Amino acid sequence: MKKIITFEKNAGLQILDAFKKSVDENGYIVEKSNPTQKVLTIDGEELALKDFAGIRKGSAIFIKSDLVSIINLVDLLQ
Repeated sequence: MKKIITFEKNAGLQILDAFKKSVDENGYIVEKSNPTQKVLTIDGEELALKDFAGIRKGSAIFIKSDLVSIINLVDLLQ
């Protein structure tokens, strides 16, 4: 059984902190241990906190909150 956890938009920073990520001065999600290293979506895009939708289980794949990314996630989970 696949599980999806949802969270309020304002909980994004706490979620990222649990995965050792933070946000740089430009609003992009970065590695906490290396703030110059931005995290990437499955499509290789840099991801801003305002576009953060979640993290795929068992990986460091970050999900963008646009319709195409959500549809791609659903396809991967099926």
